[in-house]
Amino acid sequence: MSKSTKYIVAIALLLGANLWLFFSNSDDTQTSEKYFDSEDLEGTSAFKFMYGGDTVQISLTGEGWLVNDQFLADQGFVNTLISVLERVEVGNTIENWDREAIGSVEVEFNFNSRYRFQFATDPNKTRSYFVTEAGAKEVAVPGYRDNVVDIFTLHPDQWRDRTIIDGSWRTIQNVKVENEAGSGFRISFVDKFFLVNGEQPTDSSAVVNYLNQFQQFQANEMISLGRFEEMDSIASAEPFATVFIDDIKYDHPIQLEIFPNKLNQSYHLVKDQDGQQMVIDARRINQILTNPENQ
Repeated sequence: MSKSTKYIVAIALLLGANLWLFFSNSDDTQTSEKYFDSEDLEGTSAFKFMYGGDTVQISLTGEGWLVNDQFLADQGFVNTLISVLERVEVGNTIENWDREAIGSVEVEFNFNSRYRFQFATDPNKTRSYFVTEAGAKEVAVPGYRDNVVDIFTLHPDQWRDRTIIDGSWRTIQNVKVENEAGSGFRISFVDKFFLVNGEQPTDSSAVVNYLNQFQQFQANEMISLGRFEEMDSIASAEPFATVFIDDIKYDHPIQLEIFPNKLNQSYHLVKDQDGQQMVIDARRINQILTNPENQ
C-alpha cells in the first residue's frame, strides 16, 4: 500500500472514531485542573494551527466555520475540537523546557483576545505538551486514547466539510449515470414515481434504496491539488464514469466525475462540478454505478 493510500485510510480512524471515542468515557466529576476555562472556549471565534509547513485557520463567520477563509469546515469536527480542549487536563509542569516544539496554536476568543502556545510530544509520541514562555505542561484528555496534540497536525483538507449531496427519493428528481462500459442508466421522477430508462421499475423499493444512498452523502476526504502527486496524475486522465444528480434543494445539478483506481486501491478519485477533488470508497462508487434493476 502506498504512503498516500495509508495516509488517506488513516483519516477515517483519526477523525471518526478517535475524535469521538472519549465522550463515552468522560467523567464530569473529576476535579483535575483544566488547561482552558470552559467559559472562554464557549466564546471561541478562531483557531490557527501551524505544523509541518501547513497553516490551518478555522474562523467563525456568518456562514459557519470556514477553513482558511475558503472552504466550509466540518462543523461537527470543530465542535469536537472545542470539546477536546474543554477537557484537556494539566499534568506535570516542566519549567526548564529544552525540547523542540513541533508546531504552534493560536486560539481567538470573542473576535478579540488571543492565546498562543506551542505544542510538542515525546519521542514515542505517547505524551503531549503545551509550551509557553513559562515552561511546558504535560496535558491529556481522560478517555482519549490518542496523543492530544495530533488534532493540531491535521492537514487543512481534513477539516473541510465532506458533504457532497444530501438528497433522497423524496427530493431527487433525476439521476443520470454515464459509463464507458456502456452500462449507463437514468432514473427520472415522472408523475407519481420514478422511471428507470423510461420504464416502470420491476422493484420500486430497489429504486428508493438506490436514491436514499445520497442522504448525507460524504466523501472519505477532500484532496487539494498538489497534495498527492499520485492523485494529481490520476486527475489528469479521463474519467471512466460521470454521475449527474438533480435535486430540488440545489440550484444546479451535482456532477461527479469518477476516475479509474489502481490495482488494489480501495477508493476512487472523484471531481465535482466545481473541480474539487475528493476520494470515495470503491464499494460506494460501485453501488452508485449499478442500475437498481440489477441489484
